[in-house]
Amino acid sequence: MNLFIIIFTLILFHGNYIYGLETGELDGIDVLTVFKNKAGTCKLRNFVRSETDFTLLTDDLNKYCSSSDSVKQYRILCHMISYELEKACALPPDLRPAKPKYATNDSSAQICSMLNLNATNEWIWNRITNNGQKQIGVDSKNLCAKITADTDTLRLARFFYKIAPRVRNADSSQQGE
Repeated sequence: MNLFIIIFTLILFHGNYIYGLETGELDGIDVLTVFKNKAGTCKLRNFVRSETDFTLLTDDLNKYCSSSDSVKQYRILCHMISYELEKACALPPDLRPAKPKYATNDSSAQICSMLNLNATNEWIWNRITNNGQKQIGVDSKNLCAKITADTDTLRLARFFYKIAPRVRNADSSQQGE
């Protein structure tokens, strides 16, 4: 009987691993709470152009990046934004990224054709997966397509990709890359 339990447990564990139920996946993240806890004197307003943009950004973060049971592609994007904002706030104000216009209607194709996209995807993928230690269901080459697949979060994705190059360069130089 004990042998049966051991074999059954091994099969169940192995099956969970095969079907992606391992515990290495990203959990949901409340970006605004994490930002408030880590930002110090840095303000989210520092990263948008207008009060309207600030309101839209906070509304989108509250809607898509505040619960632990959010959709997987939202969780990926939310972790990307959270990491980016943390690193951007660590920069001196004069070295922070330019403020993008948040309220735009860019398509997925427009967002995913930005300059230096592959370098940005590889950088953020390595950061949020701990260099591949966590499984997020997408590789760095397909990251943009994955997070822009849902039109509801295109503004958040565009926001990430607009400020990412400067943050990536600063973070990579601090990491010695």
